[in-house]
Amino acid sequence: MKITVLSGGSGNDRLIVGLKNIYKNCDVKVITNMYDSGKSTGICRKVTDTLGVSDVRKNHSRMYKALNENPNHKILEFYDGRFDFTKNKEKQEIISLLEKWDMSEFSCYVSRFFSRNSASLYDYKDFNVANIVYSEMYAEEGYECTNKFFCDYLGIDDFVIINSFDNVYLKARTEKGYIIEDEGDLVNYKNSEDKILEIFYEGNIRDGNNIKAESRILESDLIIISTGTFWSSIYPTLHFENFYKYINKSKAKKIWAINNEEDKDAFGVSSNDFIDIFSRLGLNLNDFTILENLDSIDSLHERNDNYNIVYKSMGNYNGKHDADIFAREILNIYYNLNETYDKIIFDFDDTLWSRDYKSNKEHLEVSIDNIKKLTKISISEIVSANTYYSLFNKISNVYGTDLDGFNVPFWADSNCRRFIGTKCTKVLDNLKIDNSFYLKLKSILEKEFYLSPSIDNNDIIFNIKIKPLNNLERKLLLTILNSIYLLDTDYVAISAGSTTVDIIHKNNSKVEVYKALGLDNKKVLYVGDEVDYGNDKKIAENCTNSICVSNIEETNALLTLIGDRYGKS
Repeated sequence: MKITVLSGGSGNDRLIVGLKNIYKNCDVKVITNMYDSGKSTGICRKVTDTLGVSDVRKNHSRMYKALNENPNHKILEFYDGRFDFTKNKEKQEIISLLEKWDMSEFSCYVSRFFSRNSASLYDYKDFNVANIVYSEMYAEEGYECTNKFFCDYLGIDDFVIINSFDNVYLKARTEKGYIIEDEGDLVNYKNSEDKILEIFYEGNIRDGNNIKAESRILESDLIIISTGTFWSSIYPTLHFENFYKYINKSKAKKIWAINNEEDKDAFGVSSNDFIDIFSRLGLNLNDFTILENLDSIDSLHERNDNYNIVYKSMGNYNGKHDADIFAREILNIYYNLNETYDKIIFDFDDTLWSRDYKSNKEHLEVSIDNIKKLTKISISEIVSANTYYSLFNKISNVYGTDLDGFNVPFWADSNCRRFIGTKCTKVLDNLKIDNSFYLKLKSILEKEFYLSPSIDNNDIIFNIKIKPLNNLERKLLLTILNSIYLLDTDYVAISAGSTTVDIIHKNNSKVEVYKALGLDNKKVLYVGDEVDYGNDKKIAENCTNSICVSNIEETNALLTLIGDRYGKS
């Protein structure tokens, strides 16, 4: 799943860590602007003629700390420390610090920074060393190369995408017409009597939006407008060169999470005021689920019946959400898990259990964990076209040959028999294949095609398998069987796996299981890896909702979320 977060604040890393705690392998990127021009960042911008480094640097630093229980203190001093340097001795003092931190490789960038003519014009007080190194590297090697270098240096994903490389400065206009000239003053503006009305930019807009940011939005599965400073962080990213239009165009699920506390740049602005601001911008909020925290200040979770707003208690710790709860609520919205379901049906192969489990140890471990998590969900059921023995051999890896403790009902043998443990409790007799037909077809296949069909069971036949076949053999056999030998029968030949032809009853589909369980008037969720086609399509269409998982790791995340709500005590 591709998740894209729009913001640049400290909530990003907490949200990303929370998401990855649930879904380890999800692909998360942050799109942020680089318009900061306060304090040391502002000086670095003027000296190197580059965009503001601080938001990217802070994202890198916070993510490094979030992913390391015992972070290197030298790295933290480089990233987060602020120092007063002696006039005209700054270069030597900074290089000494880099030597102390075992980072002498960056000394050349510091030397070249201070060799610039404008560097001598400023006092370097309350200054961050990483800002100097980053900004000089930006000027020499470019933004993306620099950012990737430091992500590799820190051992973190290269997760930040810059909205634009145009070196512009952010300014704002208030309701009464006052112009805020500096971004540093903008973020500290605290005036509920004359609120910020709009932002604009000073400088040449030459390249416009970063094409990587545009592409990422259009290919995302989930877009999150996250918490952060509104007028400097969130709004400009959407506003610059009408970037919001790509969000409107994207087919992704879209969620906007509103802050817990008032920021100084938006003092006195309520949640409904923010909604009005985005509406005036042109962002299509009808495509969004707006997530508001019941633990936020009252003005930031106001009622509004005009939009899809979800209200949840997500903690408020110095203005921050509880990261894990925040991430869970985001994913609950994405997967439509705020519904109340009577039954949750799971496909098996490559949904719960990986087909390559024998050759991939990690996939085997996730598959086993999926089965364990599934047993804790009281309303779960498995529907599989596999044979009973195939499912039994896998589940018994976890629960032994008597399947003691595995109480999830599962359908097997071409989804025609229902088992609880080792006991068959229901059979769909209307889908069986007549034994005399099987013997007649077997004779034809052996004599005319030199093929040996097999069956899953000797008592009742639900599936005749012909394998192994190459692609050409399979295509030819399917055509011959369906156009000649099965034409006037109750049976049909279909492709199965990568080398197999199955012959089953024409009415055989997972929908028959749906009917047999009496689910017509129930709320049912279907989870599978092929819900838009194949054997899963019809049952997915009959269910209240369906989730198409991309792999067993996503199912594992989903089981965590479902277990929170439907887990057994």
